[in-house]
Amino acid sequence: MRKLRVIALLLPGMLSACTTIMVDPTADIPTVSYRTEVAPIIAANCAQSGCHGATDSRKFNLGSYSALSGLVEPTKPHNSELYSVIREYGPSAMPPAPNKPLSDEQIGQIYVWILQGALDN
Repeated sequence: MRKLRVIALLLPGMLSACTTIMVDPTADIPTVSYRTEVAPIIAANCAQSGCHGATDSRKFNLGSYSALSGLVEPTKPHNSELYSVIREYGPSAMPPAPNKPLSDEQIGQIYVWILQGALDN
C-alpha cells in the first residue's frame, strides 16, 4: 500500500517533466517565417563559426535555407532531424554546453515552421 501511495504522489511530477509541443494544425496560428524568425534562431545558436556555420561546420552547414531544409520533413516536425536534435537533453544537446539551450518559444517557432511546410518565406 505504501508503494502505491508513493507512486501516486510521484506520478504527476514525472508526467509533467515530459514535454511535448502539440499544435492543432487547424487552429488559427500566425505563419512562421523562415527569414524573420527561424533563420535568426539558427544563426544565433547553431550556424556560428566552429559549429554549423558556412565555412567550418562540424557535421553539416546550417548557414542557408537549402542546407537546413535537408534536415526537415515539411509538415512533419516529429520526423525531422532538426526538431529532434534541438529537443535533446544531456551530452548530445544542441547547442552544446556552455551555450544555452533553445527556449521553449524558439523550439515552438521551429516546430510550427516545419508543421506549416518549412517554407523559404
